[in-house]
Amino acid sequence: MTKTLARDAELMQEAYSAGVLVALLVEEELEAIGVPHQDFSFLGWVYSLQPVTPGRLSAETGLPPTTIRDYVRRLVLRGDVRKARNLDDGRSYYLLLTPKGRRLMDRGWPAVVAAFARLDPHLDRPAAEYVVSVRKLRDALRKAVAEPRLSHDRASAQ
Repeated sequence: MTKTLARDAELMQEAYSAGVLVALLVEEELEAIGVPHQDFSFLGWVYSLQPVTPGRLSAETGLPPTTIRDYVRRLVLRGDVRKARNLDDGRSYYLLLTPKGRRLMDRGWPAVVAAFARLDPHLDRPAAEYVVSVRKLRDALRKAVAEPRLSHDRASAQ
């Protein structure tokens, strides 16, 4: 393994840790206003993309279809999301927030804003610049997840 690859692989640790810290910050704010954090981020994806198919959610989030099905099952059972027929593809369906799910997003979004307000003073450039970089990173990560896994020996040789 080259020193450059090993050093550059630190990006994985940094991205992982950043995700953990974002979750901690947002979950703390959600808890403070009495909104359950379970599935809130996934519900946010449905809200942002609706009407959205499970396949598109999988493509956007990088989550495997089986995990998407688990989320959908929970959210439908809770009454936060409903399924609607996909007239273009009879094998698929669209997901939409129910009024209950919309109220949950409306109640919870201020917590996301509050979490950002805590972060913002510590940023050294506009948030929009970070968004561009994070979206590019997320896109690269989705592509990497979709590729076959490299054997440890092949990864080390690069």
